[in-house]
Amino acid sequence: MWNAGRETSSPGTALSEKQAKKEKERLIKELQLITEERNDLRDRLRFLTERSMKNRPHFRPNPYYEDLERMEEAVMSILHNLEMENSEVHENNHKLKKEITFSR
Repeated sequence: MWNAGRETSSPGTALSEKQAKKEKERLIKELQLITEERNDLRDRLRFLTERSMKNRPHFRPNPYYEDLERMEEAVMSILHNLEMENSEVHENNHKLKKEITFSR
């Protein structure tokens, strides 16, 4: 009789542990999907807000930001030119190696 209030380990608890584990994994996955969706929506809202601010007549862009954008364009242009030059040098180097190999 003193055993009546105690719960014993049975297949029922093992099954509920499995169910709890599956439910936990499902909730974690659902939380990850909701978080991704929230982040996407936040990014879209930020994009739309910034775009609408630029179209407002009283909006004055920050001159430092414009300077920074111009500098970024210049740096990206230089980077592109260097990448192109690097690929040309690499091709020339490859051709020269072929010529050296052929002449041996």
